[in-house]
Amino acid sequence: MFCKNCGKEIDNNVVSCPYCNEYITPVNNQTNPPDSGSIGWGFLGCCIPLAGLVLYLTWKDTKPLCAKKAGIGAAIGFVAYILISIILFIFMVYFIAATGYYYY
Repeated sequence: MFCKNCGKEIDNNVVSCPYCNEYITPVNNQTNPPDSGSIGWGFLGCCIPLAGLVLYLTWKDTKPLCAKKAGIGAAIGFVAYILISIILFIFMVYFIAATGYYYY
C-alpha cells in the first residue's frame, strides 16, 4: 500500500505513515456484491448466449448463483440456436426439393 500524502510504500497494517505521520484510513477491499441468483440472468443468457457465457466466466468465483443461472441460460441458448438452424436447413432443403427447382 502507498501513503496518499507522501507516496511512499508502507505496510498494510499501519495506522499512520512512518515517513510523514499522516493518518491512514483503512481500506476494505473485501466487499462482496449481493448474489441473488435471479432468473433474469438466465433469461439474458438464453436470449444472448455469448453474454451469458461472459457473465458466467466473470462471476463464477464471486457470484456463483448468478453465474450458474447465466451459464445455464447460455447453454440453453446455444442448444436452441443449433436446433433451430438444423430445423430451418431441413425445411429449406425439403421445400427446394419439393418445388423441383435446382441450380444447374
